[in-house]
Amino acid sequence: MQKKTTKSNMLISKLIDQKKSGLSAYRKTSSKTIFIIKSTYHDNITSSITYDFINNLPESQKKLVCVIDVPGTFEIPYAIKIILEKLKKKISKKKIIFLAVGCVIKGETKHDEYISSTVINALRNLSLEYKVAVINGIITTLTYKQAIDRAGKKYRKGKDFASSLQMIIDLIKISDSIK
Repeated sequence: MQKKTTKSNMLISKLIDQKKSGLSAYRKTSSKTIFIIKSTYHDNITSSITYDFINNLPESQKKLVCVIDVPGTFEIPYAIKIILEKLKKKISKKKIIFLAVGCVIKGETKHDEYISSTVINALRNLSLEYKVAVINGIITTLTYKQAIDRAGKKYRKGKDFASSLQMIIDLIKISDSIK
């Protein structure tokens, strides 16, 4: 499938915070607790979701974000696994949360079904194995236009994922208070 481009007015193409020029400002990994693992395949779609997610976080949480690019949606679980292995000893002390951002669009074969199913199962397995929250930000659509609608200004999936993050943080706080 060939990568497509679209009108920028339909997608979110920048960070609200004028101090940060783009996603490259979020590449440092030290002391981060919110990791966005983002596919660069359909980059305009996945970047729009990522910008919208970050733009909808409180300022204090933006400082905790690290964005890591991978070539495609299939590589997202592998990247999460590598990070989890590096942070294994710190996980119990820090509450690490992942947002997996990818875009899988139906093509002429069933390739999209295999990719989506494999990745989503792997994300669930990593979440349960390591006891970390993994927000599933993999959008699966039948058409490129549907992907634009979900990633862009129409449905605002990035904003939805930011709301999910807040709910996960609240859940962690509640679980930490149980004696």
